[in-house]
Amino acid sequence: MKDVLTYDDVVAIEGFRIQKGINIHPKGKSYTVLLMSVGENSPYNDGFDESGEILSYEGEDISIRRDVRDDHNLKPKKVDQPMFTKKGNLTNNGQLYMAAEDFKFKRRDNAESVRVYEKISPNVWSDKGWFDLVDVDFVYSKIEGRKVFKYKLHAKGSNSVTPEEKEEFEFSRRIPTIIKQKVWERDQGKCVDCGSTNDLHFDHIIPFSKGGSSSDLRNVQLLCSKHNLSKSDKIQ
Repeated sequence: MKDVLTYDDVVAIEGFRIQKGINIHPKGKSYTVLLMSVGENSPYNDGFDESGEILSYEGEDISIRRDVRDDHNLKPKKVDQPMFTKKGNLTNNGQLYMAAEDFKFKRRDNAESVRVYEKISPNVWSDKGWFDLVDVDFVYSKIEGRKVFKYKLHAKGSNSVTPEEKEEFEFSRRIPTIIKQKVWERDQGKCVDCGSTNDLHFDHIIPFSKGGSSSDLRNVQLLCSKHNLSKSDKIQ
């Protein structure tokens, strides 16, 4: 499974050019696609817990074009995130809110399926895999001075075809974003063994299953698929 993606890779996987963070059932799909970023200049406060299994995802700000009735001088970061558009329809926030509430109160049998992609650096993305949308709050943020949507998503694993790929994927997902960013810069976006820039993976030097840390920069490196598989074959 390819771990490091370009924007064009994401587009190829999903079949459309993704231009916003929340994409609910795009192109008739049965799931939602979320884009996220947790860098210093990220527009939203998204993040994983230490296990990498629970994601807190913040809703979208107002769109001056879609959501505002009259005042086009409003600053999106200064007002509450919207539940409804200016025409009275549910925003993306509202649709996700209803999906989470319906599941929480057993008005639907299954949680909304969500696929998440995370931005590591310009044109470098990581597939975070599949999640269930299980809860939501619309809460006042003291930091932002406004009300924001906070969606809670639980990881449900990847769509890997083999247990080995699934295990590798889940270990990679537990690597904190800041570690991935630093490893990408340190290894210059290349396999440390051969210098390839294709089909890259974030690899644990000491395997996660053998006690290797995901939060220690020294224990994570970039490997291409060939050398990642070669290394796996040697580890018993």
